[in-house]
Amino acid sequence: MEEVKKKELELFDQKKKIAELETRLKQQQNLYEAVRSDRNLYSKNLIESQDEIGEMKRKLKIMNHQIDQLKEEIQGKEQDLVRAQAEHEKVKKEKEQLMVNVEQLKKEATKKEEAYANQQSEFERLNKQLAEANDERKKQMKQLQQVNQIQNYRKKVFFFCFYLGHCRT
Repeated sequence: MEEVKKKELELFDQKKKIAELETRLKQQQNLYEAVRSDRNLYSKNLIESQDEIGEMKRKLKIMNHQIDQLKEEIQGKEQDLVRAQAEHEKVKKEKEQLMVNVEQLKKEATKKEEAYANQQSEFERLNKQLAEANDERKKQMKQLQQVNQIQNYRKKVFFFCFYLGHCRT
């Protein structure tokens, strides 16, 4: 009778350990889902940043094309410099403003490229975390299977001993 109580206590302890492991597994799964959600968010942000960089490059190309056109216009105006000094100053000021705009666009493009690089490294870091979380989950699943096998074995031994009417522990 005392052995039965002892076995019941052991069974209770094993069930308690299983419950703790299941709780830990659930926490790991929640952590995995959070990391995966973050990865998806960063992936989405990365794609948006890439689109913005592409748009900025397109605008930069247009601006460069406009600058080339203005340079040609300025060369034509320089030939008429004697007759149109005032017109020349106007075009010169426009050119300076466009150069400022180009510099601003270049700075923005540089910032976008830096942001892209940062997001890429964050994406890689999150992928590494995700892999580590998956490894930890697999390890815990293996531990849970081992505990279940031990518990099943103990049940079989208990019932076998109970069936024979005596059991040595």
